[in-house]
Amino acid sequence: MKKNTVVPQLMSAEESMAWLDSKGFSYKLCDVPIPIMTGRVNCGAPLSIDDEMIEGYYYLPKSAVGLHPQVELCAQGESMIDADIHDGDLLRLELGAWPHDGDIVVAEIDGEYTAKVYFTDEDGRHWLCPMNKRFQPILLTESMNVRVSGVVRTIVKQVVRRSYGECQSIVKRMQEQRRQQDDVMQRLAKAVAEGAHLFWASSSWAVVYGVVRDSGGYEGSVKDFERQAMNLSLSPSFKHVCSVGTVQRTISNHPYMRLHIDKWRDSGASLREIVLMEFLKKFLQ
Repeated sequence: MKKNTVVPQLMSAEESMAWLDSKGFSYKLCDVPIPIMTGRVNCGAPLSIDDEMIEGYYYLPKSAVGLHPQVELCAQGESMIDADIHDGDLLRLELGAWPHDGDIVVAEIDGEYTAKVYFTDEDGRHWLCPMNKRFQPILLTESMNVRVSGVVRTIVKQVVRRSYGECQSIVKRMQEQRRQQDDVMQRLAKAVAEGAHLFWASSSWAVVYGVVRDSGGYEGSVKDFERQAMNLSLSPSFKHVCSVGTVQRTISNHPYMRLHIDKWRDSGASLREIVLMEFLKKFLQ
C-alpha cells in the first residue's frame, strides 16, 4: 500500500478555475466579504457593526448578495431544530430587511436576542414562533421593546473535520472487505474449476454472481464482479469465460435473478441454473 500511495497536489486558485472551465462547469467567484459576528444564537446583531464585533469573514458571489448588508451569526439552543437549525450552525442574516409571515428573523426583545419565525395571526397580533414543540411562541405586546435586526436568508452548516480514528476505521473496513472478497474469489476459482462441466454458456456467470452475492457476502457491483471474474485463473480448456456486460444483460432478462437465490427455484429458474447454484453454494457458504 505504501509503495503505491501518492500525495495529492493542491491546485492553485487559477488552476482550479481553468480546470472548471475545461470541464464546462458553471461557477461564480466568491469575492464579497460577509462578516461573521461574535456571540451565539439566541443572539442577533444590532444594525450598527464595529470591527470589535467581527470574528471573521465569509465570502459570497456578488449576485448572491442583496440590497441590504449581510452578516452571519452562530446558532445555539434547540428552539429551531424543526427548521433544521442546530447548535453551531451559521445564520446568514440580511440586516434591515422587513420580514413577511413565515420568515425566520433575529429579533431583540427587551435587550435579549432570539431567532424565531415571524407570524401575524388573523387578529393582527404579532408572534415569534419556535420550531420545536417543547418551546412556546412569544406574543409581542406593547409592553415589550421589540426590534427586528433582520431576516435569516441562509442556514450554513458547519463542516466538521473528521477524526483520524474515524478515517482509519473506514480504510480498515474497506481493506477487510477487500480481503474477504479476495478470499471469495479464490474459493470461486476452485469451484469453477471443479464444476466446469456445469457451465453451458457465458450467461452462467449470472448464476455465479447470484451465489457470490447471497452466499459469499460479496458487496461489489455487477461490473466489478465481471472484471474480477474475467481475471480468475482458469484452465485454458474452460470454454464459457465471463465477458463484459454478460452478467448484467442476463440479470436484466431474468427478473428472478434480482431475488435472493433461495427464491429462484419457485420464481422461474431452470433446472441447470439450480444445479449450478447448489453446487457453488457448497464452496462459498
